[in-house]
Amino acid sequence: MKIAIVGTHYATKSLAPYKHADWHIWACSPRNMGELPRHDAWFELHQPQILARRPEYQAWCYTQPRIYLPEALPEAPGSVTYPREEMVAEFGPYFFTSSLSWMLALAISMKPETMGIYGVETSTAEEYAYQRPSHHHFIQVARDRGIEVIAAPSSSILRPPKFYGFELYPPNGSNEIPGY
Repeated sequence: MKIAIVGTHYATKSLAPYKHADWHIWACSPRNMGELPRHDAWFELHQPQILARRPEYQAWCYTQPRIYLPEALPEAPGSVTYPREEMVAEFGPYFFTSSLSWMLALAISMKPETMGIYGVETSTAEEYAYQRPSHHHFIQVARDRGIEVIAAPSSSILRPPKFYGFELYPPNGSNEIPGY
């Protein structure tokens, strides 16, 4: 099995393997609503009152053939309760900082041969950089379990942070290190 997880970053979300039937495409976010060539599962893990703030998105979500919600709902026939407790039991409580983190954890638990990550950068503060360490955590867990993790060549998501102390230099080539 191969699972492609698709976020909303414009530079690489279009590069997911939509045309390849052997890939399961998982997606999320109102910004992807109606934008992707296909998806096999949708994830909307925000609480229902948050989802209700966007009635058009909520209505669209409830028509999806397979959608992971915090809890399955009768008004969403394709809804599946996301296995939150099982994921926390398997992976611990420390790294669930985004929908992508929950998606990566579920994908890992399904033991695919390959996971692809598209439309995810989180490389600047404007792109939720605080979530990037959790993405890296789950990427490493997947690799430790023998799962191949790939991304678009132009993506930075698989690039690790600089090694503290060994690679972090003061700006502008200055020899002055703040705090020393």
